[in-house]
Amino acid sequence: MDSSKPYGPSLRVLLLGESPYFGGITSHLVALAEGLREQGGITPVLACLSGRGPDRTLFDLAAARNMDVLEVSMRGRFDVSVMNRLCALAKDQSIGLVHTHNYRATLLAAAALRHLPLVVSCHGVAGPSVPLPVRMWQALELRCMRRARAVIACSEQVRRDLPAHGIPATKLSVVRNGVPGPNPAAISPPTGALRKSLGIPGGGPVVLFAGRMVEGKGLDLLLEACAQRREWTCVAVGDGPARPELEAMARRRGLEVFFAGMQADMTPWLSAADVVALPSRSEAYPMVLLEAAAHGRPVIATDVGGVSEIVENHKSGVLVPDPAGSDTVADLTAALDLLGDAQLRAEMGQYARTRWQAEFTPAQMARSTAEIYRAALKSPF
Repeated sequence: MDSSKPYGPSLRVLLLGESPYFGGITSHLVALAEGLREQGGITPVLACLSGRGPDRTLFDLAAARNMDVLEVSMRGRFDVSVMNRLCALAKDQSIGLVHTHNYRATLLAAAALRHLPLVVSCHGVAGPSVPLPVRMWQALELRCMRRARAVIACSEQVRRDLPAHGIPATKLSVVRNGVPGPNPAAISPPTGALRKSLGIPGGGPVVLFAGRMVEGKGLDLLLEACAQRREWTCVAVGDGPARPELEAMARRRGLEVFFAGMQADMTPWLSAADVVALPSRSEAYPMVLLEAAAHGRPVIATDVGGVSEIVENHKSGVLVPDPAGSDTVADLTAALDLLGDAQLRAEMGQYARTRWQAEFTPAQMARSTAEIYRAALKSPF
């Protein structure tokens, strides 16, 4: 048998996401599907539950890579008839294994597709500072994980956290997230022409934030640091409930902040940045830091969750202490001062890209995930 095709007839895997919204899990799903397409013997079927908002990022990202996304419609948060639609999809697509990502996807697949092997990816464990409804949803998801054939943790930190929630260590594996690389032009030093085409103001260095605009992501801390170092222009990509308050904060401080809104293609924004910042109060294994590395951009990030598994302090970027016990604004300001040196930025960016090539590509992620599928098919439970 051809060892590149370990399953014989192609194994059709349902990659089921919770929603099509902008964020790390959406980027992860597309990268994983793309990587699995190259694995012999696996056919990924990318699908998601319908969202309650207009954000269609998953569909846009997939279309850019010539992939289809199947939408499993829901007529409300508690639409139990969605289970019938999941069963019909699995039958129509000849699914042999289900791989879920996030709460709703895992709960519904565990209930509706009990006849199929289930693999669950855990993209983070909700801590006490996370809103109670989210913690309640994850508590239900954790119960489903105990019945899954395998659980994939996105970082060593998440793997260490899960046994305390009743997940057997024998079911746990760590698979590092991977992201595709840009074309060579995207890793060149940022140019004024590119920034002008994007509408980015100012002529100084640019620090980029990309993510959901919620309190936990710490964009407010970055804005306070930029208020201390006005030679830096801050670009904020994304959206969320905290955006109006953050925009008002920037106006009060008289800051030159460019709020770019939702962007399906992050390549031009990463290419236009000198530094990528993620001053989160909590994280698991943030995709944006991997994307920064793939583009050869150094980062400034808080040392929370699995961030230190991606960023090597003073090699690929600057880690600042957990905001829970530190003056993060002062720490971020000092980091901006350090990375004001263009030569140092170039050196750190090159180190980050070299490490991305060695450890964080979709091909590596897909190979590790395929091995877990192989073991899950053989597992008795």
